[in-house]
Amino acid sequence: MNAIGLGLDTTFDDTSVAILRGAREVLANLTLSQYRDHEEFGGVVPERASRKHLEVIHPLIREALAKAGLDFADLDYIAVSNMPGLLGSLLVGVTVAKALAWSLDKPLIGVNHVESHPYANILASGPWKFPVLHLVVAGGHTLLLRADAHFDYTILGRTVDDAAGECVDKVAKMFGHPMPGGPVVDRYALKAPGDAFAFPRPLLNKPGLEFSFSGLKTAMLRFREQNPNVIRKQEPAVLSSFFQAVVDVLVKKTFRALKSEQLTRLTVSGGLAASQKLRQTFESECTHQGIELCYPPP
Repeated sequence: MNAIGLGLDTTFDDTSVAILRGAREVLANLTLSQYRDHEEFGGVVPERASRKHLEVIHPLIREALAKAGLDFADLDYIAVSNMPGLLGSLLVGVTVAKALAWSLDKPLIGVNHVESHPYANILASGPWKFPVLHLVVAGGHTLLLRADAHFDYTILGRTVDDAAGECVDKVAKMFGHPMPGGPVVDRYALKAPGDAFAFPRPLLNKPGLEFSFSGLKTAMLRFREQNPNVIRKQEPAVLSSFFQAVVDVLVKKTFRALKSEQLTRLTVSGGLAASQKLRQTFESECTHQGIELCYPPP
């Protein structure tokens, strides 16, 4: 079956529209980022985000259809992210999707935004074999999922406070870097030593698979306030050491889960999964331990 679907995502501050044929053929994939619109505030303003979604979503849909060489009549279904996310932002995408589905008399499919992260791997690498462990590392979510079949999940661990991606972005902002902070920190992590400074690895030495990154964020704030001269001279090494702490927690917790669940397959997805430092570390450790690793293109 080669059904053609229109997918909409307005969960946070990016407006994304995609057109998919069958299971893996992407005919169009467009995203409009709002980073510039929120940069002066140091974070996403929910009301501004929803207004921007409303402003750009219809032109983006038309552009996606034009890129795919299709019309509305060619669509077989409409899919939309309906949870979790900012309420106002979600409302824009869901309302537009409902209107399109109703006017075109097509099925409407609600998609969990977090659940969709691991499925991005299928587009790049094809279907995976079960059981598999999913690590989702995004701006708002960090969690470990065991999947025994499609839509059959067990949550093994999640963050109890800040997500890893949120921590990285906020620390980068703390050091004066613009949104998004992840790419800046990742570049430093690839060039500067990650062991120059010892920063905490929250919950790493405690049993269980829960994550916590708020304490690390606070430690970085205090370090910056107490060591301005060090920051001025060695900022790359400081941020590299910070990111090494994040990577250590993610990798070691993930392999703890693989061992306890006796799994040999792993997917890593979410915005922070684009980090070259994180990928290199996972690749090395997976090769060493015989784990099959899959992640989407950066």
